[in-house]
Amino acid sequence: MYEILPQKSPQLLRLTEERMGVAEHLIMIAVMANFATTAVSQQAEEPVATVFQRLQSSIQSSTDIHEATEELLNRGRSDPKVREYIARHLPPMIEKGPAEKDHPGSWIELVRLAGELKIAEAASALTKWLTIDNIGEITAGGFTRLENNPAGKALAEIGDPAVPAVARVFDQGTLRERRYAVYVLSLINSSSAKSALQEQSHREPDKELRDYIRKVVAGLLTSWLWRSGHQVLPSTHMREGNPDA
Repeated sequence: MYEILPQKSPQLLRLTEERMGVAEHLIMIAVMANFATTAVSQQAEEPVATVFQRLQSSIQSSTDIHEATEELLNRGRSDPKVREYIARHLPPMIEKGPAEKDHPGSWIELVRLAGELKIAEAASALTKWLTIDNIGEITAGGFTRLENNPAGKALAEIGDPAVPAVARVFDQGTLRERRYAVYVLSLINSSSAKSALQEQSHREPDKELRDYIRKVVAGLLTSWLWRSGHQVLPSTHMREGNPDA
């Protein structure tokens, strides 16, 4: 005996087919969206490399170089992968140095990247170029704050992770480089920076710089005491803006 199954109405068949078509369309959209996302992710590093090339190109205008720097800064702050790419490729570019020391040009933008993104991996490379200053008038206070020294300013911005590299300048650097290292460490003003200055105050061979380091250490201690609410004598303050005060 055969069982007769109820037949579906034409309207119901059309509705079922329409629903299946919608489902297939949604699946296709999801697949395409996933493919596009994967493709963008895989190509993310390529534009970064291109921007780096713009920074190093001698035919780029100062405006183009500035725009490239701003793009890398913005992307490096928001995307960990971009920052990782920058941290991997930036140090050897900085270590190479500018084509002309008197006209560092786009090299300063590389140094700026290291400082503002706090790329600790670039610290050792930066210490090799502490004697490159921007040309221009500057106050004594601005000089000790490294306002005209790209590498020194970047090291101070990197902060405590840069202390070991800066402290090595005391062992290997010239008198001028050691003085800049003192300025950097005084701006960092961390516990390890103070310890490095304290140690150098006992072994610095140049008497003038040795005396200055001791005044810097005393000034940092005074500042810490004031912030901690301790009373100190006014005579312990370092006169701002005079490196030899």
